[in-house]
Amino acid sequence: MNSPIVSRALLTLLAATSPLAAQDKADIPTVRTVQPAASVGAVAYEIPGRTEPIEQATLFTRATGIVSERKYDIGDRVKTGDVLAIISAPEIDREVEAARASVEQALARADNARQNADRTTNLLKSRAVSLEESEQRTSSANETDAALRLARAELARAEEMQKFSNVTAPFDGTITARNFDRGDRMRGDSSTAEGWLYRLSRLNSLRFIISATPDLALRLKDDSTANVRFNELPGQNFSGKFHRSSRSFDTASGTMRVELLIDNKALTLPAGLTGTAAFQLPPAPDTYVLPNNTLILRLGKSLVATVKDGKVHYVEVLPGRNFGPTVEMTSAALTPDTAVIVNPNALLKEGDTVQTAK
Repeated sequence: MNSPIVSRALLTLLAATSPLAAQDKADIPTVRTVQPAASVGAVAYEIPGRTEPIEQATLFTRATGIVSERKYDIGDRVKTGDVLAIISAPEIDREVEAARASVEQALARADNARQNADRTTNLLKSRAVSLEESEQRTSSANETDAALRLARAELARAEEMQKFSNVTAPFDGTITARNFDRGDRMRGDSSTAEGWLYRLSRLNSLRFIISATPDLALRLKDDSTANVRFNELPGQNFSGKFHRSSRSFDTASGTMRVELLIDNKALTLPAGLTGTAAFQLPPAPDTYVLPNNTLILRLGKSLVATVKDGKVHYVEVLPGRNFGPTVEMTSAALTPDTAVIVNPNALLKEGDTVQTAK
């Protein structure tokens, strides 16, 4: 007589080989899969921008008076320290003369007071004067010394104001704008921004300003370069090197300010010229190429269906360049060994069991 254990084993074997078990295995959907291919070739970006001076300044004067000389005009190139204009301010000249006279007067009083104090100190040793008188004359000498320092400080202030009569260039550059004529009255330390004299720009190096979209801004590095061209200068290309970025996206436009540096020693390019910067950047990390019919659009998301351990798993991807039959997809969940389902059935759900076609 057969034992119960042997009977159960025979029943299990019969069930596995029965037509019903074969029918269950046939119900498991079969899918075709492909493996991602690494994306190759540079990604091209073209974005408009404009040139700006590497350094610029708006020049004012702190001296109030009449412009007696205008030595430079727009387009002129100047060096650091060059006198650009002279303001005639006679009242400041008179203040300097008065301050010098005050210094001479204070110096004479200080010398006399110090001599009297020294003489009194010597007489005090022989008891020819009282201690109180000696201390009084020493205090008077110290007071006149302080008055001398005050007069010299006032002279220095007046001389500094006199220097403001000469408007000088703070750096090497080109005069790009002028806001006065000879004979105009200039008001020093004006509270308005309209009383400027010159605008000075350094143009031997230019900044090329672009508003970079997030996909470009986040991929730029310190060694990134761009080919900059201008419609007004056909056939000429200029190299722009990444200089700096604002590291913040504008909430209104969704872009980031990025500055490129262009060498302009020959002053070929003016400031304010609009052009186009063309970047050639390598593909982003974790970017692969897959057939178009692997991409699924569902609930506003871009997905691909993958097979892992016989189960369906959906992975969110970021589509990139479209090459026709194939498209770039970026996702940290993809690897070169990932099995991606081709033309997935819309009825496949997360976690469904599938078998892969050989």
